[in-house]
Amino acid sequence: MILPIFVISAIAAGCGGSSYGGGDDSAAAQAAKATEAAQAPADKPVGTPAVVHLKNTAFQPGDIHLHVGEKVTFENDDSFAHTVTATQGAKFDSGTLDGGKAFEFKADKAGKISYVCTFHPGMAGTITVS
Repeated sequence: MILPIFVISAIAAGCGGSSYGGGDDSAAAQAAKATEAAQAPADKPVGTPAVVHLKNTAFQPGDIHLHVGEKVTFENDDSFAHTVTATQGAKFDSGTLDGGKAFEFKADKAGKISYVCTFHPGMAGTITVS
């Protein structure tokens, strides 16, 4: 009778997580942390050139992160024209960018900037500046 109680107690004690109070190390908690990290905006080292490719009627990547004072270059890799036009958070417009042309924008203040290609509905992106 004592052995089954001991076994049940040992199993129950093993399900409680770390004895150091370090948090929940369950598979569900680890999966939640991984999902949260994947959804966070990707940060890049300061000074790393940011390049957004205009390709297949999409901005690639569509969402980027810059630090104040950094530049991003938009390169048209398509054979047809695009624009890079701010719609919120900044004022810039590349004008018509034919295939092979580029446009550069320098972030001068923190915030979120939304931009589009005025020629292609649905072609949009964001720049988060910190």
